[in-house]
Amino acid sequence: MDAEDEAQGLLRGLVGDGRPALSLTGIALFLSGAFAVFLAAGLVILYLGTTEVFVAEDLGFMGVTREFIDGINLRLVPLIAHDRAGFGGGLATVGVLLLMCGWYAPPSRAFHDAVLVAGSAGFGCAIGTHFAEGYVNPVHLAPAFLGAALFAGSILCEITGRRPAARETEG
Repeated sequence: MDAEDEAQGLLRGLVGDGRPALSLTGIALFLSGAFAVFLAAGLVILYLGTTEVFVAEDLGFMGVTREFIDGINLRLVPLIAHDRAGFGGGLATVGVLLLMCGWYAPPSRAFHDAVLVAGSAGFGCAIGTHFAEGYVNPVHLAPAFLGAALFAGSILCEITGRRPAARETEG
């Protein structure tokens, strides 16, 4: 099977296999969320980590300037940049994996369970750490909450949409 056949197979599977609209909505949300993790989260954090290093909310939370941090140790900002770039690259990788799994893997309970556990751990730790540290700037956290909502909505729609309709009783 070549790439064109695979793509056509997916498209036929999405629109022609009799799936309920809610299930299709779940798949669309999942793919959108995966793309957002790759592009909006991963590549943006990777870029900012290698160029600016800090966003305004970071410096505001710490109550310092970049020059102040440089004054502590000239190697501190490059070390933080290294961690930010690695984090962004890791998120971009997760986004690509989710896109590929969402595009090619047949929906199944095992797939949903794996994605639910991984997504809950990822979003839970990312958001939870901010609250544990008191870094609760709504502008800074908005993308993470949006991603978590998109993720949860996609899983709920897909799981709910795949349930067989209740049989009507005769009589």
